[in-house]
Amino acid sequence: MMKRTTRSPWLRALSLLLCLCLLSVSSAGCTGRVPSDPSSRVVSAEEAERRRFDAWLDALFREEISQNILNLHCTTAHPENIGIEDYPISLGDLSAAADAEGWKKLRQDIEELEEFDYTRLTAEQQLTRDILAVGLKDSLKLEGFRLYDNLLSPLKGIQAALPTLLAEYTFYDARDVQDYLDILGLFPSLFEGMIAFAQEQADAGLLMPDFGLEKTLDQCGELIADTDGHFMLDSFNRRIAAAGFLSDTEKAQYQAENEELFRDTVVPAYRTLMEGLTALKGASRREGGLSQLEDGREYYRILVRDATGSDKSVEELKSLLQERLTADFREIAEILMEHPEAYEHMFDLTVDLSDPRQVLERLKTEIAADFPVPPDRPFTVNEVPSSMEKHSSPAYYILPPIDDPDHNVIYINRSQNTGDIEDFVTLAHEGFPGHLYQTTSFYASNPNRVRLLLSFSGYAEGWGTYAEMYAYRLAGIDEPVRRLNELNKSVTFALYCLADIGIHYEGWTYDQTKAFFTGAGLDEAAAREIYETLVIHPALYLSYYVGYLEFLELRTEAEQALGDRFVLREFHEFLMKIGPAPFELIRERMQGWIGGRQAAAA
Repeated sequence: MMKRTTRSPWLRALSLLLCLCLLSVSSAGCTGRVPSDPSSRVVSAEEAERRRFDAWLDALFREEISQNILNLHCTTAHPENIGIEDYPISLGDLSAAADAEGWKKLRQDIEELEEFDYTRLTAEQQLTRDILAVGLKDSLKLEGFRLYDNLLSPLKGIQAALPTLLAEYTFYDARDVQDYLDILGLFPSLFEGMIAFAQEQADAGLLMPDFGLEKTLDQCGELIADTDGHFMLDSFNRRIAAAGFLSDTEKAQYQAENEELFRDTVVPAYRTLMEGLTALKGASRREGGLSQLEDGREYYRILVRDATGSDKSVEELKSLLQERLTADFREIAEILMEHPEAYEHMFDLTVDLSDPRQVLERLKTEIAADFPVPPDRPFTVNEVPSSMEKHSSPAYYILPPIDDPDHNVIYINRSQNTGDIEDFVTLAHEGFPGHLYQTTSFYASNPNRVRLLLSFSGYAEGWGTYAEMYAYRLAGIDEPVRRLNELNKSVTFALYCLADIGIHYEGWTYDQTKAFFTGAGLDEAAAREIYETLVIHPALYLSYYVGYLEFLELRTEAEQALGDRFVLREFHEFLMKIGPAPFELIRERMQGWIGGRQAAAA
């Protein structure tokens, strides 16, 4: 799972590196006026339009990352180097008025984007323009659904992401330290805004069910249960101690100020949030999915598109999932009939996982046969703080600032480690050839920096799942066991995704969902946990699995078109160069890539 900034209309100004690569292309609030270019009078019309487009993108980029301090800091280490000297210390505005203004600006962005002469742009500019156009228009479909988003979910909510973000808030200079402390001072107003937002949801009948509130309350309680030696204090002190630009006196002053703000501002803000959410228990008008809400099915269709990057309809995805599930079950039966002993060895692993960094270095080396050599970028591996383990993902990768590509961090949740092969492939998902590999490779291709603000969950998490599946072959296990592991994961994802569609699109009740999962071999307790997770986080697993299936479809198309000329390494290189995008645009560009390979071989 990869964390990045959320970019949706209700939180366009708050940068959160969330667990499921939740950065979509919802850019409500992005605006950019195109500065005049005096030199355009002495260049060709094509060159003038290209310069004008680059200037517009640059203005769009600066406007977007300047909207709030976390977005700015997480995107660029040195904003002064791109002309941003003054910026507000803000975490955004969750009000309906700000939301309306954001949609107005989004429509303006789309209008301005469409004014450029597409035929005069370079191929790279055309790709950037196409990605922006598709993404922004997709985002516009969410207008009117402000209160449908779950800002307070235990996995994706603001309260869950902020501590991790702040623990990784790098101090490049003294201004960064002061900005960090100013952010802590914003916690009360931010959390009061979240409570007000939740109250609006309750009044509109859109608040998440009580079991979701309970999980969030439990998460907040654990986070502030033991403030002595809290990870937010410890991480701050470590970063301050390493800040060579500060004197010892300054370090001591900052540490004292941080501790005071944490105890007197941050912790009380969490308590206030808990009080506000506790008062809302019982206010939810639903126990099930989005299908129970007015226009909930339409919102789900939009959400699925946003989560997957696939242009397939929900009905088409359901058929695809059912076909895949049937085929996977059939192959599992065939393998077990021929190799009954394989089942007993499914989770065996010969790899020593005691040093995750060493495992990642090994993966980096062993993927070289099928993947282009990645840039040689450093990375660190940290453990999820104990107070956040229960509601955190098994692992996640935090994207680096665009001007500090060496700042790569992977978090491991020790409480959710299995000690078997799944831990190994999880490292591949986050590292090589997963998120770390894909991100550093794309950064190295030097795309327009606007594209580094845009991420697509289907591409990102689909690639992470693709990396997991590939990694099984590096785990030192026999072929039948390897294939069983791949099929087991595929079946699990397919079941979760079909249940997601059932709950949010077809109106499944808990009893129907329980029957579906118990019929597949799960016990009732597991069925309940999965049901609640899916209700709180619609389309959660679709990003991973549909994105993965889209990559498999692309690969199959390329293999069939190129035959013996297909080279897996070259296919992966194409995917890394094109970068995050909706799958229909990737498929369109792949046809050109295939044509080039065919022409070269002719």
